[in-house]
Amino acid sequence: MKKIIGVVLLCLIVGIGTYFLTLFLDNLKKGGDVNVIVTFDDSETYIIPSVTKMSKSEALDEWPYIMEVENTKSGKGLYQIIITDIKTSTIKRESLDYSLYLGEKEVQAGKLKDIKNNVLYTGDIEGNTKQKYKLYIWVNTDVDKESVYEYKLEFNTIKSGGPGF
Repeated sequence: MKKIIGVVLLCLIVGIGTYFLTLFLDNLKKGGDVNVIVTFDDSETYIIPSVTKMSKSEALDEWPYIMEVENTKSGKGLYQIIITDIKTSTIKRESLDYSLYLGEKEVQAGKLKDIKNNVLYTGDIEGNTKQKYKLYIWVNTDVDKESVYEYKLEFNTIKSGGPGF
């Protein structure tokens, strides 16, 4: 009986030890924790500055929605930029185009209506780095001068290799 209890305790100790060793090695491999901070140059909601029909080149002359993403920890993070229409908006997404820049490079562009599940962009960020985004949204059809499109952006963030999106 004492041998059975000893074997069970030994198996339990080895099992728990293996779990914590695997957890430690996994964290070591993934590079540490992630702490993503998002800073908006203006506010969390934004109204497009002009409701007249524009070309892309004209829109890029307008003031963009600017935000900075910073990872203050050493682990690599994944994030989604989520765009949500504000209920007071009278312009529908069918009438809007967009262009998203990371630094000076365009990383995504298209029609706002084609965005699935409000996920504007999915990206990653290395540890201890900053990224600066500029988002341009403009009207691609004729709309009523009193129309407005207001939206807000949110970020979902997880550790690279972790559960999530």
